[in-house]
Amino acid sequence: MSLQWEPQWEETIIEVYGVRLKVPRDRVTGLYACPICGFGVDATYFFSEKDLVIHILNHAKVKRAERVKVQIVEPGEPAEEKLEEEED
Repeated sequence: MSLQWEPQWEETIIEVYGVRLKVPRDRVTGLYACPICGFGVDATYFFSEKDLVIHILNHAKVKRAERVKVQIVEPGEPAEEKLEEEED
């Protein structure tokens, strides 16, 4: 018996409050990971899509120096694989 969690991440698109986001979701537990916080020690996980979206919106409010990139996906359009980095 293993006492460690072995996540099986898959990208999924969620929609809450009219906001659509592509986020990682664990297949086994159903946990969502914040795509801004990342994985590992600094990771933040959520069971609720609503809580995850509120958390991501707080990134924009609290950390004004940090840029939050949002990709708007229209219904029926495929989501782009990767957002391109912006040059300052």
